[in-house]
Amino acid sequence: MRFSLNFIKELFPIEMPPQELVQVLTMAGMEVEHYEQAGDDWIFDIEVTTNRYDWLSLVGIAGEIAACTHKKFNLPHVELIKKPLIRDRKIVIENISDCPFYIARIVRDVKVSDSSAGLAQKVAHCGINSISNAVDITNYCMLKWGNPLHAFDLDKIEGNVYIRRAKTGEKFIGIDEKERVLSGENLVIADDRKAIALAGVIGGKNTEVDKNTKNIFLEAAIFSPVVVRRSRRAVGLDTDSSYRFERMVHPDCLECASQEASDLIGQLCAGAFSGYQQAGKKPLVKRQAVRIDIAHMNRYLGEEFSPVKLKNILANLGFSTTKESAGNISLLAPALRLDIKREVDVYEEFSRIYGYNNIKTKIPFLISPEKRVLKTGPLGRFYAFKNELRVFIASLGLKEIITYSLESGEELLRLGEKDPLPLSNPMRSQENVLRPSLLPGMIKAMRHNLNRSQTKLRFFETANIYQRADNGFREAGALSLAASGSHEDFFYLKRATQEIFIFLNRPQLEFKEAELNNFTNALQVYADGKPAGFLGKLDEKIRKEFDLKENLYFAQFDLNTLLDLRRDKTYKPFSPYPAVWRDISILAQNKIKFSGVEKAVKGVGRELCSYKVVDIYRGKNIPPDCAAFTLRVFYQAADRTLTSEEVDSSHQLLRDTLSKINGITLR
Repeated sequence: MRFSLNFIKELFPIEMPPQELVQVLTMAGMEVEHYEQAGDDWIFDIEVTTNRYDWLSLVGIAGEIAACTHKKFNLPHVELIKKPLIRDRKIVIENISDCPFYIARIVRDVKVSDSSAGLAQKVAHCGINSISNAVDITNYCMLKWGNPLHAFDLDKIEGNVYIRRAKTGEKFIGIDEKERVLSGENLVIADDRKAIALAGVIGGKNTEVDKNTKNIFLEAAIFSPVVVRRSRRAVGLDTDSSYRFERMVHPDCLECASQEASDLIGQLCAGAFSGYQQAGKKPLVKRQAVRIDIAHMNRYLGEEFSPVKLKNILANLGFSTTKESAGNISLLAPALRLDIKREVDVYEEFSRIYGYNNIKTKIPFLISPEKRVLKTGPLGRFYAFKNELRVFIASLGLKEIITYSLESGEELLRLGEKDPLPLSNPMRSQENVLRPSLLPGMIKAMRHNLNRSQTKLRFFETANIYQRADNGFREAGALSLAASGSHEDFFYLKRATQEIFIFLNRPQLEFKEAELNNFTNALQVYADGKPAGFLGKLDEKIRKEFDLKENLYFAQFDLNTLLDLRRDKTYKPFSPYPAVWRDISILAQNKIKFSGVEKAVKGVGRELCSYKVVDIYRGKNIPPDCAAFTLRVFYQAADRTLTSEEVDSSHQLLRDTLSKINGITLR
């Protein structure tokens, strides 16, 4: 959004040098991307965030500058004139959801010519080319109030005015002289014979105001942001008008813009106002009521602010105080701000004007009072659990990733997902469905890193997935783990899974072989007989199809299931006596499941406290259908130091048990 400093000064006096104003606005959140001098004027180019549609008007920007300079801004007063009424033609809105409100004013006997130097400069310095006095006035009022207007040549309009959807195949030539073929996605302004404008986007050549125009039909309207967005995308056109309509326009400013444009056309084009008509109903914009607990705000922002300081800054922003009691203030949001809904929105408004850099830096508590509160209730318990789980998994050495919720339907089809949830209005074809699994995002993250010479990757993600259900769809939290590399990384992933369930105080797991789409060597994970998730190696065909340079081992779990399985932790004293370990070298046929070895180890006795695989070998002197590995077993008693005889006896019992398993040979 470009604006002229001289234009702003017509609305609000500014004494601050432009260079200082740039810094103040940027620190308050209105980032000035570029500014330059143009004669006696300064031109600013700012970034407008999607929630601040009011910054698409000079009125809104002036209000922001006033607040940043600790002053109050008052909206300019415009006296609305709504008589006489237009009697000779009707305005018909076919669908009120497409256009809830439409205003028309007629100004007769105008003289269309080049604009005065002052008017032409104002619109040019805001990035719009000067056309003529009448057209420049509509652009001037759009820039000032943020509401697009359009001037039609009244004598070129045949009959009534209709706001309707275009007919399939209907042709339309805009004021840019390009012909476009329309469809039902396009909303048009039409008369009895033809389309005269693409609503909210561009006017038609057939009713364009030119030097021969004598009478003007002035349009001001509210169009559906969604309809305008789809319409302009369908014709491949983006305009200053559509940019504003897509971000909403305020009905109060709409009336002011229409009235002021009518007045200026009368003054600068020597015309005479002759009629007013409206269709639809002006939307009622109710100012949002918000109650502020000052103590809570101070805890949230980490500093003590006085009620006087709070009220002064909020008053300059346009907030109104409706009630004040001990420690609480009830407010009404500014008239032009539709994005303020909650307490935290007010905190943000206050802190950015106060200055983020003026808030003292403090080391936060490990668990703030707010986070303790969040742990109450089902939703609070879920988020607290998810955060604890994320911290624990990171401690295992996995790095957290965040991927998009939107995926390509074509890519999901390659993964065998035949019926994902489609978006009704996707921005890109590559992101047109909701993800039913965290696998697609993990594949992309792995590929990105592998293509940059990173290896032995260990990633995890906690995010929502979306699947079809009887009532439409199901949104559920999911956890994914992944490792890249060789076959040993599968065991890394399996061990990480076991550690997670130990964290949940559910160490007894069961892994069952399963046939899963896209995976080989897949295992279904069960805890207490309930399915909790799966892990497996990505199929070789899929790996190559998605251009992964290493094998991908992947696991996914349902977060709600994990939360339900979680049990409170119990503690027992650790043994102060030393542990003794012994190694067993084992040759096992490939058909042998390690679960059988684990069962034998766990059955030896209470002195056997833990075990782990320290080496796996396949190759020379090992039969091709076998694998050799070394099992390290630890022995420890809680009440005494074990003697060599006790350790040897237990260890021999374990060796005897293992040697009886068919397919295992002790070395």
